[in-house]
Amino acid sequence: MDRDQILRLLGEREAVGRAEVVRLEQEAARITGLIEECRREVDRLATAREVLSGLAEQLPGAVAAGHDLKPDAVLADQLLAVLAEAGRPVRCRDVVAALGEDPSVARRVEGVRHRLKNLVKAGRVSEVEPGLFTLTGGSGTSAG
Repeated sequence: MDRDQILRLLGEREAVGRAEVVRLEQEAARITGLIEECRREVDRLATAREVLSGLAEQLPGAVAAGHDLKPDAVLADQLLAVLAEAGRPVRCRDVVAALGEDPSVARRVEGVRHRLKNLVKAGRVSEVEPGLFTLTGGSGTSAG
């Protein structure tokens, strides 16, 4: 390869590199815009939550902030439906997931566990092993 060929190749690679820089800068600008849009949405939702929490606390019979707003009877029916659908003993985390909640959030898991324990006391649910729940009289077998 002679000098002119080398310089031409270097020039081509430089042009490709510059084009890639421009493309990446445009992508970074697009992502920055998405991040800002997401931040605005999070701020808007946080403000709405704060306003609604303040208003809810002023209503007669209001539930204190941070408490589950589902009536116990509704949640109990949902828990029983999840256990019935499973047809076998189910771990509390799996019940939480079936309810559409995040099973990695300890507060959610413990809230459901508490309500399942209340259903055990009421005779509607059995705890076949610690943390493993099924409908009373259910034919499910123990799961590991």
